[in-house]
Amino acid sequence: MSANVVHVISGLLKAQHREILRDFEQLKGLLEGPFNLRCVQRVREILKVLDQRVILHLTQEDQLLYPRLRQEEHVEVQRMAVLFMAEMGGVGQEFNEYIQRWQSEQNLVAQWESFVEDSLQVISRLEWRIHREENELFVLLDALDR
Repeated sequence: MSANVVHVISGLLKAQHREILRDFEQLKGLLEGPFNLRCVQRVREILKVLDQRVILHLTQEDQLLYPRLRQEEHVEVQRMAVLFMAEMGGVGQEFNEYIQRWQSEQNLVAQWESFVEDSLQVISRLEWRIHREENELFVLLDALDR
């Protein structure tokens, strides 16, 4: 594995993490604020952006990062890549189902409390995943790069 290529890929993924986390903060701010039509419209905008960002991020992990890591000579990196790939399938599917459930303005308006609860759970799960990647996987890769 070329450490330089993995370093570039991990840098790209870290930047995407920052964007996704920023979007989560905006969404959580709306969830905590007053419910009105403008809020629902802004939520829908953020969900569209998040959908695109998360899909791009997962695709790049699946196509660029994990195949390289599975070929790594360090067994720990191979093990972690397989583990993260297996875990991400469930998180990705959960996020996709969440987006599908809440793409309709009518659903958001009619079931706002359920949307808020669902959103906080999905955000928490994805924040946990990002935290693990940043503090386990990328830390290991950075240590091997030195």
